[in-house]
Amino acid sequence: MRTHPIPVQLRASFEAHLAEERIRSTREGCVLASVLYALFGILDIWAIPTALQEVWLIRTIAVIMLLGYYWSTHFPFFIKRYVPLIVTMYLGLGLGIEAMVFLSGPADLARHLYYTGLILVVMALYTWSFLQIWQSAATGLALVVLYVLIALYIHNMGNTQEWPVLMTNCFFFVSANIVGVYANVIRGRYLRENFLLRQNLVSDLQRTEAEKKESEFWSEHDALTGLPNRKHLMPRFDAVIANAARTGSALALLFVDLDGFKPINDQFGHATGDAVLKAVGKRLASCVREDDLVARLGGDEFVVVLSVDGSHHDAARRVARSIIASIASPIREPNIGRALSSSVGIAFYPNDAADAESLLAAADRQLYEAKRQGRGTISVAPD
Repeated sequence: MRTHPIPVQLRASFEAHLAEERIRSTREGCVLASVLYALFGILDIWAIPTALQEVWLIRTIAVIMLLGYYWSTHFPFFIKRYVPLIVTMYLGLGLGIEAMVFLSGPADLARHLYYTGLILVVMALYTWSFLQIWQSAATGLALVVLYVLIALYIHNMGNTQEWPVLMTNCFFFVSANIVGVYANVIRGRYLRENFLLRQNLVSDLQRTEAEKKESEFWSEHDALTGLPNRKHLMPRFDAVIANAARTGSALALLFVDLDGFKPINDQFGHATGDAVLKAVGKRLASCVREDDLVARLGGDEFVVVLSVDGSHHDAARRVARSIIASIASPIREPNIGRALSSSVGIAFYPNDAADAESLLAAADRQLYEAKRQGRGTISVAPD
């Protein structure tokens, strides 16, 4: 029989899951047992008239006890003391019925019929409690033994013609315990299996969600540098322009292109070229503020979107010079044995264009002009 053991790393979660089930099942069991224990008092009028007041007192005490157990489930100590609390609860319910059998007279129907209430207690013990198998079996066995002792030494059923009744009752009572043990084993197996399946489902959902987020991220980011790509840039750029229009602020778009990058790929290979582009991407990001936008359009072309005010030409030039200087610093990893240079074309919103595509085109024209002037130069769109 497969047992579906809980892995060590999941045992704490499984115990927390069991705690919720223990509380829920105890509350439901207390409510149902209280109702049944009280309603069965109607049968006492016919089944045990000789001790009616005593039996009703027993039922009242049992219902009060059950309400107390229900109340205890609202406090942390219930889970900490779960085993002794549940064992005493079911023993209490069983002992109440044993007491009714004890009090029944020779002519009372309860003497022979109320053992069925013990079967209900035993089945509830195995079905609703979360005790270990041996704990449930020991509790059920104690109720069987006590019933036999009452039948033998109080009602003398072993020495009269009633012994077949006693044997029959014991057979059903013991059988109920055996069935309960087996049902408890099956329930425990399915409980563990269900927990593991749910954990696997949660893990699968989390993995799927993570893969979805990763896929969405890389659909809008450059796989090489991790910077936003054109797909991600343009909507954000539109949003930045819309915000600038509302606040009346200005924007600068810097179009950055590496000078003579192709020979690096030709001489050192594309792997080295990719490593150089990664280094350039990091250097660009370090030259701007956190809320500025840096993106890679493709190849060795990058763009930077800056929020500027006042003398925005000077501010944009300062950032452009910082970028050129940063890129020109020797790259140690990989060591290509040469310094890189870059050219920058700059255009401004709203002076040069009123939308993202037009501003990008204006900056591209200025980049072309910077390239025409020579390596490491800056070209700014005229006012």
